[in-house]
Amino acid sequence: MRYLVFFLVIFSLSVSAQKRFVNSVHVGLFGNQVDGDGKGGYNHPGIQFGIGNLYKFKDSNGAIGFEMNYAQKGAREWPRPNQGIYDEFKFNLNYVEVPVYYVFEQWGLPFEVGPTFSYLQSSEYNINGIVSTPGEYREFEIGGMFSMNYKITEKLFFKFRITNSILPIFTLKNVPITFLSYGGMHRGAGICINYYFTAPSFKSKATSSDSN
Repeated sequence: MRYLVFFLVIFSLSVSAQKRFVNSVHVGLFGNQVDGDGKGGYNHPGIQFGIGNLYKFKDSNGAIGFEMNYAQKGAREWPRPNQGIYDEFKFNLNYVEVPVYYVFEQWGLPFEVGPTFSYLQSSEYNINGIVSTPGEYREFEIGGMFSMNYKITEKLFFKFRITNSILPIFTLKNVPITFLSYGGMHRGAGICINYYFTAPSFKSKATSSDSN
């Protein structure tokens, strides 16, 4: 994983001078949950931030992009004595996450869709201030993401993104293959501010000239 991170940083910096490559930085706030934990709701707030790079196609619409992010995920529940819930529960998982996606423009809005690859950095289980480090999590997580972008300025974009892991985050060594029904998948939804160092365009030159 360290070699992958090193490669992505070097690649992102090395292509900054090429016209079809566009570098960016971003920061966002996500609501997270773990499907199947019995808590419900996107109650775990998490910060995501990182760098990105787009490769714009020369003769057709769209682009290919990737990011390298620090992503806070997990689940949370606050005490609600009126509902018979007295414990405060926090489930923190921190990842290095690499989304790889296709960008296409529709209705004047850039959309992104593709897989995500995540590496678990740390985990913490906290009930009423008592912290433990639970085990049996998958070190690597594979998921999917979908984003919608809205242009604020030529270089500044507002982004809404949803993410979902494809397989459970637990190893579940003693559970049969039907464990997919068990749950344990990350779900997240959040907003980001994305700044591109060069104004991106997801339309081909031919399309742009025809519209003028």
